[in-house]
This record gives sequence, structure tokens and C-alpha cells, in this order.
Amino acid sequence: MIEVREAREEDRESALRVLWKAFESTTGYEDYLKQEWIKRWNTPEKENYAYVAVDGSKVVSSLSFFTTAEQEQIIRGAPVRFGGVWAVATDPAYRRKGLVRKIFDISLPRMRDESASLSILDPFYRPFYEKFSYALAEKRAYHVFTRDQIRVGKTRNDITSREAKDPDDRKTIQQIERTMTRFGSRFFTSGEFMDYVMKNGIMHILEDDSGPVGSVWFNFTKGPPREPPELTVGMSRYARDDVFPSIVELVRNHSVNVSKVSWWTDADVPVRHYFSDIHRTESHLIGSMMMRVVDIEGYCRSIKIPEDTTEKVTIELTDDQCPWNNGIFTLVPDGGKLTAERSDSEPDISLNAFQLSEVIAGITPPTLLRSLKEIDCDEKTARRLEDIFPADAFVSYTRF
Repeated sequence: MIEVREAREEDRESALRVLWKAFESTTGYEDYLKQEWIKRWNTPEKENYAYVAVDGSKVVSSLSFFTTAEQEQIIRGAPVRFGGVWAVATDPAYRRKGLVRKIFDISLPRMRDESASLSILDPFYRPFYEKFSYALAEKRAYHVFTRDQIRVGKTRNDITSREAKDPDDRKTIQQIERTMTRFGSRFFTSGEFMDYVMKNGIMHILEDDSGPVGSVWFNFTKGPPREPPELTVGMSRYARDDVFPSIVELVRNHSVNVSKVSWWTDADVPVRHYFSDIHRTESHLIGSMMMRVVDIEGYCRSIKIPEDTTEKVTIELTDDQCPWNNGIFTLVPDGGKLTAERSDSEPDISLNAFQLSEVIAGITPPTLLRSLKEIDCDEKTARRLEDIFPADAFVSYTRF
């Protein structure tokens, strides 16, 4: 009989093998165990929790989450404590038995016990997590091109670049990264991952007389047999817009003798402006992180909303996995703050947990959700919801 419970230390080896099979099967097991995240698995003293499904002594399914209250976790303008879900995997022989659902059933209450009002995850397959009421909450861009398809704009002569090698450079890069919040929604790189990136690629810091003003990361990988290597570009951050042409120049200089360039950026970064022939390039707007409300009352208390929003909305909420969210709530704006008050009033709209996540996620505005038949309400209610939860709201957090 399969038991679903919180993980124990004796589960570690069995659980790590399930994760290895799911995510790293092309890597040798011994090398896999050297990865930096391994030591974080099931460390409750560091607010990192693991839950497992066990058949006898064998772990057959696993889910981990951490909680955080760090100030850089900004969701809709304010620090929000969330549960970050990771390491979700099931042994192939035990799939399609609802084990992940059963693990969510016990881990979501634990998130609430740890004062997390929201949960965030990076999905391997979006529809899978929609079943657990997670909705898309992030936009990124991905560009693929060759060297001859990118041109250099007007660069500043006073900007220089150097390779980041010193451990103190990590803090410098993170400070540059924080300047990107001027665009709004943003994710930040954790210190551990920054160290990994600097060891496994080439990180450049751009500087002028005022100090560090930009950064960009390059990683070369083998392409097809008898073909030149491929170049991946990432972490292109810049404190001011006029620094970005110098980053483009660095990318072009590093792309000599490569077969293909893949550049991952924030959605707002104007890479396409520098393409010489947009018909021969690929550009994709992609989504990664998904979010789910764990505690509607706690979430509303935590966030900020537009100060000029004054209209209330009464919602009837149904949430099978977080039953404390069930009921009728009136969302009450008050000078930039929001409360969800239990109510006996007739609801303006009925939402299930997934629909609520879509409304608060910031990707698709409620008026458009209504037009797409994703939510059922009158136009006035949709507009009031959009006033409270406007699209493209400020969502900044440390990526995991």
C-alpha cells in the first residue's frame, strides 16, 4: 500500500534516484549527486520541506517546497511569503495514479501553516499544473539567430567590459539585476545559481565612469557533428537603456564562428530592434512560472493595489485542495490596500481556484478572461476585478 507523508532522512537516497530518473538521466548518478541543490532537499530547519509517496521503503513520487519571506520577493508591490514548489517527480511505473495530487493535498496545508499565502512553481508541462489550480504568471522572450542576422547600434565609447571572476562580482551583478525593476515584473537570480553560472560560462560586467552598468552571460555548447559550437546568451541586464547597444556588440563579438545564437531575455529587452532581417530569425514570447493562491485572505492582506481603486467585488470561491478558501468574500479596496472579508452578500462572480489564479496572475486581464469565456460575469464586475488586479503587475522574486 502506498503511503503519502512528509519525507524522512532515510528517504533521501530513494527520493534522489526518482528525481535523477525524471530530470537528469543523461548525467551519471555520481555527478548528479554533486549538484548544488542536492543538499537543500528536505532541510526543514532551512524552510525547505519534502513530501513523498512511499511503496514499502521505496519513494515513488516526490514534491518539495520552500517558504521565504525575503524582501526581494515582491508580488503586486509588496513582500509576499510564498511556497516555491520544486523537485516534483514520479517513478514511471507509478504514474497516472494521482500521487502528485495526493502530495499536493498535504503540502498545501503545510504551506498555509508556514504562513505562505501564495505558491509559485516552474512547470515542465503547463496543463499538468493547471489541474492543481496554478496559472501562468510570467512572460519571457527567447530569440534564435545567426551572427549575420544581428547588427550593432550606436554604442558609447566610455563603456568598457571585463570578465567577472571574483566572488565579490556576484553582488555587483545582482545589484545591476535589481535595476531592471524599472520595467516592472522581474525575476532575480539566487546567489547559489549565480555562482554556478559564473563557473560554467563567461560572465561580463560592463562599466562606465559611474561604475557597473550592465552584465551579460555567454555559454558555448557543442552543436551537431562537424558543425561549429552554439552560443547561449543570458542574464543581459542594464541600468540604463543606452548601455544595451554595448551588450549587443559583445554578443556579436562572441558569436564569431558559432552556428547559432540563442538569447534568453526579459520580454521588454529590445533584441529584435537589432535584427537585420527579421524574416530569418526566431523570436518567441514564452511563459515560465505559474502561481496559485494558497490563502485568499492572507494574500489580499499582503499585496498592494492601485490607490485609486475603490469599488468592491464579492466573489464566491470554490477550492477543493484549500478548503479554507471556500465561501463568499467581499474584496474591499482601501487606499492601496486590500482585504478579503467573509460575506453573506450575493456574489458578483463565482470562481474556482484556477480561475482565481488566472485573475490574480497578471498575464491575462479579467476583462479579456471574460471575453474568452474563462470567467463568467458581467462587464462591470470584470472591470472592477481588473482595477484591483491589473495586468502586468509588479511580480519580482528570486528564481529557483
